[in-house]
Amino acid sequence: MILYNVISKTKKCANINFEFRERRHFFFRKHFFTSSKNYLKIGIIGSGPSALYCCKYFLKNGNIKIDLFDKLPNPYGLIRYGIAPDHIQVKNIFKTFNSVVLSDSCRFFGNVNVGIDIKIEELRNYYNVLLFCCGASEPSIPDSQLSLKSQSKVVQGNDDMYIDQCSVWCSDKSDERFNRAAPFHAGDLIRFYNGYYDDLRCRDIDNYLNSFSNFTSSVIIGNGNVSLDVARVLLKSPEELDKTDINRDYLNAIKRHKFKHIYIVGRRGFWQSSFTNAELREFFSLHDTKVILSKRNYDLCFHLNNYDHYAPSKMKERQNKLFQNMVENYEELEKNKNLYEKYKILEFIFYYEIKKIHPINNHMNAVAFEINKDIGLCDPTYPKEKIYTTPLLIYATGFKKNIFCENLYNESIHNFKDDMLKKKFGIFRAGWFETGPKGNIATQVANSKNATTRILHFLHNTTTYFDNDIIDLLNKKKIKFVTFDDWAYIQNAEEKMGAQQGKTAQKMATVEAFLRALDDRKGKANPN
Repeated sequence: MILYNVISKTKKCANINFEFRERRHFFFRKHFFTSSKNYLKIGIIGSGPSALYCCKYFLKNGNIKIDLFDKLPNPYGLIRYGIAPDHIQVKNIFKTFNSVVLSDSCRFFGNVNVGIDIKIEELRNYYNVLLFCCGASEPSIPDSQLSLKSQSKVVQGNDDMYIDQCSVWCSDKSDERFNRAAPFHAGDLIRFYNGYYDDLRCRDIDNYLNSFSNFTSSVIIGNGNVSLDVARVLLKSPEELDKTDINRDYLNAIKRHKFKHIYIVGRRGFWQSSFTNAELREFFSLHDTKVILSKRNYDLCFHLNNYDHYAPSKMKERQNKLFQNMVENYEELEKNKNLYEKYKILEFIFYYEIKKIHPINNHMNAVAFEINKDIGLCDPTYPKEKIYTTPLLIYATGFKKNIFCENLYNESIHNFKDDMLKKKFGIFRAGWFETGPKGNIATQVANSKNATTRILHFLHNTTTYFDNDIIDLLNKKKIKFVTFDDWAYIQNAEEKMGAQQGKTAQKMATVEAFLRALDDRKGKANPN
């Protein structure tokens, strides 16, 4: 994942002391608006890494107050629900934002869905600037896959019919979206094993996995770190994962299958892949696991390097050695095929693309791949097609911006263009919501710096100040918002529940459970 490079930074950060945070119980009224000084106010939609990095840079300016809004009851976005649960140190990046959470110039309003619970037109009356940091977490499927000619329903026993892949992600109804036979996107599995609040897509994949008595293989499409994350979590034993904050429902579903062979298939070669060496090396240290690549497929990648006019970097040259080690593992297993039973296998296949999906008995039964036609392979002895028997196909083909947030942003730009030209009200975007899901943590930091610089320039010489408080509107609308203090209480409770089970944390399973725990807390504090 993009946050992998921050491990060394997180070790220096301590957890927020819960008792210390209690001093901010009356923060909302006591500190935010009692000063005689005039402050500029910025509302940020989203509370993931890009939003929090922007906050850090805004807070260097003592003349700014910030409110963060998130439709989820918790902050941190991708940090909580995007990073694999076994990457505990990487998840701890949230501690680097302690200065934001503890600042008296920044507030959090969770469980507030901007555009639905509260309108942009209403926020216009409370803030000088709105900054969209909504991320890019929606499943993205290449047009070549969505354009496969297919029927919307699977005909039992007809192996020549395709499964409708477009309907998988386009319908709001669970049974239509998956039809119990369709492939999944990596984002669905990531949400599931990270315990994303009883999401419909999580329940669909849970039901799908539990509809089989046992299967041992899976195919993942995609040449990036998301594929590696999913493969690693599938291959690791439930005993290893049980110590993390992983979703127990995922562990229960996966225990019955005991994955033995995971295939990662990409339409291009490893020279053009987005794998990082650190994530690849991690597989070589996994217990009872062999990572393999056939010699013929490796040679194809090596000789087709010029196909994309690609000049390998030093990092890619080091990566080449890792794939050479995979070839050695492959040849070792081919010499003694009994070893295949001894190890779990992660196998890479390059320059193949999906051709069709074969269903049987209302489930996916197999998936067929064909050699990438663009490479113009002339070798008649090279396999033109590969078929893998598995009911689980996962697309790790990237993410895109949420359509609702994108439309809300565009409509807001249109509706307030006159105010923006007169510098009365500004609307900006940052992070993945601006650039799309690309880059590493360094690019996220740079983007946040650029966004804050643009906004501060926009606010230069502004003389409009708002002394009204958004809390009045939220209370009037009876929106049950969550504060940073509320979140600190929940986080503390999750860690305590996890410690009792030998885990790093046990996440709240639903938003309702989250809010109920806060109600119980307030009930104890005010028994009368």
